[in-house]
Amino acid sequence: MMKKGKGRVIALGTILACSIGLGTLSVEAGNENSGYSFTIKKEQANTSTGTEYRQTTTERNTWKVRMYKSTEGTNTVTTYWLEKSNGTNVSPSVKVTAGSGGLNSGRNHYVKGNAGANAANVRLTAENNNVSSSSYSVNGYWDEETGRILPGQYKESYTTEYNK
Repeated sequence: MMKKGKGRVIALGTILACSIGLGTLSVEAGNENSGYSFTIKKEQANTSTGTEYRQTTTERNTWKVRMYKSTEGTNTVTTYWLEKSNGTNVSPSVKVTAGSGGLNSGRNHYVKGNAGANAANVRLTAENNNVSSSSYSVNGYWDEETGRILPGQYKESYTTEYNK
């Protein structure tokens, strides 16, 4: 009878210790899909999302963007980059081709940040890749910090299929 009670105390103690330990873990970057939807303005004027905190301290921890729909048309191109709310660019730009409109269309583009993007509030910013007197709407997903380190063979970015 004593052995059974002792086992329960040990089990409860282990569960409590694990719970306390999990509460002290730091939050790590995840490869998330935060939706965006905005209008790309005419004459290459900038459009941006709200800011997100990028906690990384390494420039090679990539951010991600994917454009699954553009009212400009399938396979049209829009330029994206990260910037601070004061308008300072904090990443290389990447030209993203629009998917066919389905949530699974388009490709993920993983891009490194610059030093200014480390431990900073950043926003996804976009413009038309060419000068045009027309505006158009885009939809897609982005993540300010994916936890994916840019592989050494790539200088600034790489592209994958959906959700890879």
